[in-house]
Amino acid sequence: MSEVILRMEKMAQGGDALSHLEDGRVCFVSHALTGELVKVCLVQDKKDYAKGIAIEILEANKERIKPRCPLYGKCGGCSFQHASLEFQKESARVAVEELFRRFAHVELPLNWQIAFGEPFAYRNRVRVFRVQNSPSKFCWGFREEKSHKVIPIPACPILSRGLEKCLQSEKLPKVPELSLFDNGEGRISFYYPGMPAADFEKFAQNRVHIGGKEISMDSSVFFQSNLGLLPELVKVVKMAAGEGNRLIDLFSGVGFFAAFLEESFEKVITVEREPGALRHARKNLHSKAENIALPAEDWLLQNDASRADVLIVDPPRTGLPPQALDAICKACPKKILYVSCDPATLARDFAKIALSGYRIVQAKGFGFYPQTPHFEMFLELGLL
Repeated sequence: MSEVILRMEKMAQGGDALSHLEDGRVCFVSHALTGELVKVCLVQDKKDYAKGIAIEILEANKERIKPRCPLYGKCGGCSFQHASLEFQKESARVAVEELFRRFAHVELPLNWQIAFGEPFAYRNRVRVFRVQNSPSKFCWGFREEKSHKVIPIPACPILSRGLEKCLQSEKLPKVPELSLFDNGEGRISFYYPGMPAADFEKFAQNRVHIGGKEISMDSSVFFQSNLGLLPELVKVVKMAAGEGNRLIDLFSGVGFFAAFLEESFEKVITVEREPGALRHARKNLHSKAENIALPAEDWLLQNDASRADVLIVDPPRTGLPPQALDAICKACPKKILYVSCDPATLARDFAKIALSGYRIVQAKGFGFYPQTPHFEMFLELGLL
């Protein structure tokens, strides 16, 4: 693998710094920051681009800091620990604005803001893998950076104190992998594939108190990992949704957003493909809510979403499935609230939605995962 010296030009979405090689190709460099002069080891050398790893910082950005975790650079998480929190926030802002210019040819509102929570000890949900140290001793670990290899994690600065303490105990089952959730009130639940039904009911079930609501969930279903920042997202969604006759919540999970909005709407429909999440939605929502067990795109092809006063979408990182996106654009509900865990797919989807006459009424970013490049966005979209 060859080595080059490059000046970093800017941060790219995803946490890498961006530079150009002598032949003009873009080079994405991990563990580097804007403006730095860096010795780079090239690990991918493609026709149109290259990827590299910073192996020596020759001139450092003033926002570079010493990583708090001794496993930084080895563990696959927290790849942004070398940057101050302010740098993380500003690089997210710049990257997101550029994505919307490039994919949707629009500017985000001038007053759009980013909410960040605590920089450490914030993560309430985690998946870990067993590392067998000897026939009688084992510990838990995470995936190594850019590898499927598991490395032991004696401590993790971003985990909640409850999760960190739990992983150091000897009370957890000796299974290959484990998903844990800390509800912030002393209850830590866990789940593993193949878990017996009796153990599932005893150990996997959990409840979270957010904004005056008790939300039922379990460790096998998706739930936001940063409980400290979650109330801010709820507040923004509630204010944007307002009130009306008909609310449709697609990719609704355990009915989280609908639980806060159902009192403001005459009719509530949630659509979720995962049976486990749907079981909790039926507990979290009142009887007037209709909970549909279907993929969002299938429901949209069979039903008319045009009568919705508010349509909420909270899709996976891949964004809206093409069929769902087409159906939403055709239906033209009065208002769309889009919660996204990937600004790139959000910008791509908005480019299509905008062709149906929608504009950005409000945008807000959420740094749910400090020390990582992952970033979430909320858009309120209204018809022109």
